[in-house]
Amino acid sequence: MSGPEGQMTPGPEGMVPPHPRTIIPLMPGVARPRGERRAAMQQAVIEVIRHLVLKAVPPEHRNPLFDQARDLLSEAGWGLDELFEAIEEGPARSALFRALGLET
Repeated sequence: MSGPEGQMTPGPEGMVPPHPRTIIPLMPGVARPRGERRAAMQQAVIEVIRHLVLKAVPPEHRNPLFDQARDLLSEAGWGLDELFEAIEEGPARSALFRALGLET
């Protein structure tokens, strides 16, 4: 019911002052963790990578964040060869964490 920015407009109960509209974008994806949870998610991502390229981890032995980490990792779009390089600490792992929004 508001008119141009900064102008009062008529409403059912008289004049209505302008109000800024808040737009909240709804984007699909996994929320990026902060603080201690970020470190836990980093470990879960590494577990998922090992699961994919080295040896499968049985469901009963998986990190509690395994599924979230798998979903997050799918957003990176990296190939298995790139993921294999990210298993060990180094530039590839740093680049992956940066791409996932998990850098510390």
